Amino acid sequence: MDNIVGLIGRDELVADLVAEIRKGKHVILTGPVGIGKSAVLREALKRAPINLLIKLDDYQAKGQFIEIARQMLVLGLVSAKELGLPVKFHNLPVADIDWKEVKNQINRMSMRDLTHAIIPALARVDTKPVIAVDDLTSLTPTQMAFWLAIFDHAQVIGCASEKKARVRKLWWKMKEIAVKPLPPDVIRKVVKKYIETKGVLIESPDLYISHVVKQSGGIPQAIYDMLDESGKERIIDKRKVREMRHEAGVSYLDFTPMVMILGALIVSMRYVGMGTGDKTLYIMGGMGAALFLTFRFFIFKGVGR
Repeated sequence: MDNIVGLIGRDELVADLVAEIRKGKHVILTGPVGIGKSAVLREALKRAPINLLIKLDDYQAKGQFIEIARQMLVLGLVSAKELGLPVKFHNLPVADIDWKEVKNQINRMSMRDLTHAIIPALARVDTKPVIAVDDLTSLTPTQMAFWLAIFDHAQVIGCASEKKARVRKLWWKMKEIAVKPLPPDVIRKVVKKYIETKGVLIESPDLYISHVVKQSGGIPQAIYDMLDESGKERIIDKRKVREMRHEAGVSYLDFTPMVMILGALIVSMRYVGMGTGDKTLYIMGGMGAALFLTFRFFIFKGVGR
């Protein structure tokens, strides 16, 4: 979708990230899934003056370290011998090494062994590399220790949908930049540009745009999902617009306090009826309890709005 509408509404955010990269700081982009952290990171990496870049798209920590090893091998920053590869690879030019053949060998290495191979190699580099990580959300405390070792020899720029307390020592070393939902005026620009570029036929453009603004919740991925799905239609009439839904734009009322109060009132009715000898009140309390138990699923589920 970015190739259709571009990265609208994020120029200031990208500029802030580029400025932090220039300063040599470790940075973490935070925000919920689909907010556009990866898109901001990609754009900043294009604009920032980076001499040596290692880009990691793997979501698993072990996979990320294996990818660091692969890219360092390709860049000539680490040798096949340091990675513990078989002797036959030691004197081969990097271009002649078949990664598929050696990947399983490296995959069998522990995180500690990988770190012991990577860290000294990073320390030798004259220009501090920038390691861009698409997701640092699922780190464990053990993996955090390995990343802290990386921090001493490389500048790390990452994304996380959640800053877990158990790895807070990592976050302390990183400058946080929060990626927030897009405001309504920016969403309207995105939708209008999409309509113009794709030539989508819409019966009521204003209704369509307003609906996307409301349902997306300002989440770029939700906007793109809705535009992509509706763009498959030959023509979008008012009925189809009203049927458009996305979880990002749906919120729910918390009925828990109301249910607790209602339950207490029903129980009170029965006890008051028993205490005063009022059979009518007692029967009403019993009927209320029966209805409450019958419809409890629907009460707790709440009403989406």
